[in-house]
Amino acid sequence: MKYSRLSKEQFKILHEEFAIFLAAQSIDKINWHQIKTKNPDLTDDLLDQFSDFVWDNSLEKITYLENRSDYHLFLFKCKDAQIDLILIRVDEDCPSLMQKDYKKWLAKNLLDPRVAIFESSRSFTDDFKLEKFKLMRQGATVSDGKTYEDLKSFLSK
Repeated sequence: MKYSRLSKEQFKILHEEFAIFLAAQSIDKINWHQIKTKNPDLTDDLLDQFSDFVWDNSLEKITYLENRSDYHLFLFKCKDAQIDLILIRVDEDCPSLMQKDYKKWLAKNLLDPRVAIFESSRSFTDDFKLEKFKLMRQGATVSDGKTYEDLKSFLSK
């Protein structure tokens, strides 16, 4: 398995897509029930194949990721085979970046000496989607990219 198996809740949400996936494997509802009861290895294999298919298609569409903690904000832009990073680190005497209105405080205090901003890029020759997946396993979530692009624009000036 390349990524990780979807949860039962995710399988429930994607039950129609899973039925189509099974149909493409020439497995109907009766056959699926027989496989589940008589062949756990094949069951696991099919669940894993479908999970990888879903992850692969989803990761293809992701451009922006964000990972926040109290004192760090990692903003990622994933393009082609490269990930660009903007990292903001604030001192511990600053308000937490986990607060709801952290963007307002940050916008007002970007030039404060307690705020450090770093930029980096990294290219990948291997599986780029797997790199996105690893970032998500480390806590990154999909974002709309507005914060990244706003900061990138500010840093370009």
